[in-house]
Amino acid sequence: MLQGRRVDPAAATRPDWSPVTRRLGLDAVFAGFAEGAAARDVARRPIFDETAALKARGFCAVRLAREAGGQGVTLPELFALARDLASADPNIAHVFRNHFFAVEQHLETPEDPFSARILALAGQGRMFGVAVSEAGGGPAGSRGQVPGARLVRSPGEGAYRVSGAKIYSTGNMYADHLFASALDEGTGRIAQFLVATDAPGVTLDDDWTGFGQKLTGSGTTIFDGVAVRAEDLFALPERGGTEPYLYGYTFHQVYLTVVISGIVTRILQDALSLVRARKRNFYHALAERPADEPEIQSVIGRIAAYRAAILAVTDRAVTALDLAWAQARHPDAEALSIAASIAAAEAKVVTDEVAASLASLLIDVGSGSAVSTASALDRHWRNLKVIASHNPRIYKERVVGDHYLNGALPPTGAFF
Repeated sequence: MLQGRRVDPAAATRPDWSPVTRRLGLDAVFAGFAEGAAARDVARRPIFDETAALKARGFCAVRLAREAGGQGVTLPELFALARDLASADPNIAHVFRNHFFAVEQHLETPEDPFSARILALAGQGRMFGVAVSEAGGGPAGSRGQVPGARLVRSPGEGAYRVSGAKIYSTGNMYADHLFASALDEGTGRIAQFLVATDAPGVTLDDDWTGFGQKLTGSGTTIFDGVAVRAEDLFALPERGGTEPYLYGYTFHQVYLTVVISGIVTRILQDALSLVRARKRNFYHALAERPADEPEIQSVIGRIAAYRAAILAVTDRAVTALDLAWAQARHPDAEALSIAASIAAAEAKVVTDEVAASLASLLIDVGSGSAVSTASALDRHWRNLKVIASHNPRIYKERVVGDHYLNGALPPTGAFF
């Protein structure tokens, strides 16, 4: 008979770090990040120290083989690391998104000289950011935008100069190199180039005004006559035939949804800690201790169950993405990548809606104890809503419905 027996309740509060996080010895590092997350949010203190600590531990190279300076983690393990890091502080997890996608791209073509250069830099602990988006001009997230930034030849120097501004510079404050774009005035075509963040003329403004993810540096990147060498120019893969679906495999979208799933894990942990710390209950309650209150137990059970569902649906999307990635040269590659895109959209639809509800339930179980500015428990709702605003859920629902009803193909952008 198990009736009357109990387990250690504190065990349910401790983070259930994934095996890869423990194997790499990052569980203690992530736990340290979690302890300071609320204070950083309140003070809007940038995460320079935290990102530097991860770089020093080889975090930028985890997907590389050991002989290349990495840890050889699989793609699902990378997402497990991202989830664990997000449960500690989603700002830190978010700023590495563009870096990991860049590494993933170039792992596909390691024999290419430019890719070899990028992978070597990652192996040295260098972090990459992206400076592509501009205000106005073209649909959000499209590669059809005409950059306001201009690249001009610099006679006598065998190089170019670039000037202009880019928005949504997530993570660039903490990066070492940027993949950027500008209109080549000589050819009239969009040029892609690599530039160091500390190059003369590069300014990284922390002017992001979002109410969440305040520490990601998602502000403005400014180029003012920045020198670009000919060898720093590169070409993106051409899109055509089945290649649109093979280009991104919805990596960006899966990554962001996984980050939200990490926030949900922290919501459960915070809810448990909050209730256990409460010593008195309301006069019209049914139990003296809030932890014994049936209604509160029910809400905790709902948070735990919905969190489990979110982990399951995001893991399903990760599995679909991993399969598509592994079969990039297979005859079924297009079908697998379309399936991954739909799985990612379905995960986002579920996660974005349910996670916001769980963030509100956290306040319900904490009552007045949960509204302290110092504890910043409202940051969970703010952070996940800002992350979810990347290609909003309401557009995904229509695409998924059209796909199932009419066989319509999903869009080919990076967030699908």
